[in-house]
Amino acid sequence: MNFRDDPGAPAREPAFAAMAEQWPGALLQYVLSPDGEHRIGWMSHGCLELWEVTPQAAEQDADLLWSMVDAPGLQAMRASVLASASTLKDWVHEWRITTASGQRKWLHGVGRPQRRSDGSVVWNTVIVDVTDSKRSSDAMRDSEARFRQLLEYVPNVSVQGYGLDLTTRYWNQASERLYGYSAVEAIGRSLLDLIIPPEMHAGVAGAVTEMIESGLPIPAADLVLRRKDGTSVEVYSSHVYLNIPGREPEFYCIDFDLTERRESEAIRAQLQSQLRESQKMEALGTLAGGVAHDFNNIVAAIIGNVELALDDVPADSPARTSLMEIRKASRRARDLVQQILAFSRRQVLERQVIELAPVVEESVRLLRATLPAGIDLSLHIADGVPCVLADATQIEQVLLNLCTNAWQAVRGASQGRVAIRLEVHHGRPAAADAAPEAVGAAPAAWARLTVSDNGQGMSDETRARMFEPFFTTKPPGKGTGLGLAVVHGILRDHDAVLEVQSAPGEGSTFSVYLPAVAGAAAPVAASVAQQVRPQRAAAPQGARILYVDDDEMIAFLMERLLQREGYRVTVFSDAALALAAVQDRAEPFDLVITDYNMPGMSGLDFARAVRALRPGLPVAITSGYIAEELRAQAPAAGVSELIYKPDTVEELFAAVDRLARAVLGPPSS
Repeated sequence: MNFRDDPGAPAREPAFAAMAEQWPGALLQYVLSPDGEHRIGWMSHGCLELWEVTPQAAEQDADLLWSMVDAPGLQAMRASVLASASTLKDWVHEWRITTASGQRKWLHGVGRPQRRSDGSVVWNTVIVDVTDSKRSSDAMRDSEARFRQLLEYVPNVSVQGYGLDLTTRYWNQASERLYGYSAVEAIGRSLLDLIIPPEMHAGVAGAVTEMIESGLPIPAADLVLRRKDGTSVEVYSSHVYLNIPGREPEFYCIDFDLTERRESEAIRAQLQSQLRESQKMEALGTLAGGVAHDFNNIVAAIIGNVELALDDVPADSPARTSLMEIRKASRRARDLVQQILAFSRRQVLERQVIELAPVVEESVRLLRATLPAGIDLSLHIADGVPCVLADATQIEQVLLNLCTNAWQAVRGASQGRVAIRLEVHHGRPAAADAAPEAVGAAPAAWARLTVSDNGQGMSDETRARMFEPFFTTKPPGKGTGLGLAVVHGILRDHDAVLEVQSAPGEGSTFSVYLPAVAGAAAPVAASVAQQVRPQRAAAPQGARILYVDDDEMIAFLMERLLQREGYRVTVFSDAALALAAVQDRAEPFDLVITDYNMPGMSGLDFARAVRALRPGLPVAITSGYIAEELRAQAPAAGVSELIYKPDTVEELFAAVDRLARAVLGPPSS
């Protein structure tokens, strides 16, 4: 080492000289004279590795080292040296250089100044290469900056940073939106004072203590925290514990607002419930159509045999009461199947321009026949009620269901009253505002059908669920929960509006608004009541009927019923044998009646075969489920009429009579 002959130089310290040779970086003495001149007093050989300059060259020309300093940092470095010389405080500085070979390095220097008697200042200085450390530090700082910038603008992810004393250090924009505190308000305050409800303070403090001791983060969980305005917010909170060497440990909370998720889950649950209900109704419809054949055969057999038995039993026989009860129960079973089919959209909607008054009058006539004792049923039909586009049978179903619901509500009252009103309504119904999509462009006039009762009324909870299928407040065995659901479905198909007014103890009023048909005249035809309940004329005597049904019970019943009415009946339970009888013409049949759902050959197939053999022979099909597909295909197959089974015996005979008269003409007097 080449030290100058200087009293302060460490040349006299061999141990120091040996240490300087092993020191990473360079040791040097820097001298600044009062007139501003500067020089290197001495320098270790480490300067060759740092600056690519020998100690001798640097000692001869100190500007060699200054010339390598990057221009942007040159002024700051000179200022740091002058400031240290003026204050005699330790000089600490980092600067960047470019060596002669083009290497770029970051150097870090530390020196302690001493003022000499001649006024010059001397620094014994240590210079080290901190390029790698600087790069690592810069990379970490850049990474942290990018990380914070990323977190700052990530939407809906609330991130907060806390020291181990729970003091807030970081608060992103999502946290501002979630909790209501700005970053300025939050940073520096305790986590407990910001968002933790008082009852959770002890638990949170304990969890943080355990995290510090174990080094493991607090487990993620759903938490109910507190906003600035005091309201609660449910979040999914996870935690990150950071213990970076050289830095104070801290932890971060990452919170997700669960409000939208909970709302979405509620909507999803509702949609899934609706889907399940829809699937259940679809399955119910499929089931109803599938079992209608077998079930209706059973009901038809009961109804038919009851009618035969009533004709055979004297009016004063005790058995007559039992038979009447059996007939009532069997018709109730028939109506139940019809309601299930109506609710599951298994009945065909046939809307025509009709007057409502005859439909209402006929429905009331039927209702009075089954009106429970002690209930008063009144009817008022106003003048000028407009015609509507509707299916008369389904509107009758609506009225029957509403009235049945009404008098079940008034049972037990001292004087139960059910009132039916049919009148014209001008303007938009109030209920249409709640569901404007149901009515579209509202017509100028409506036909309003109202059913009111003075019964027990409904609570808000019951009103909210009254149209749900199978929901009923009636005791077991007293209701199916389908009545109002059927009403709702029928009215929706008719573009109608239903308005319900009800309160506990104040009775209920159901108002049905059917849009008027503008400029429509009353239909020129028989009355709607006659269409709904056709009247039977005298049967043609001697008509020969071929009846085919794979159910022997039904075949035997129909043989007895038709023979009692004066028809000559040949019955088959095998379609192939029946077709052979038509083919050999041994008996000249006037009419063929066949079941639709038969093994091996459907009613349509049988009708086509009969048509091929006897083109002019009328064929009727009976079925417990008359689908639109059957209605569409029946005329082309040569089917003259479709008969719903089970129907009343009178209606069945009326259909048979019509077909028989078409062949034989009216009965002779």
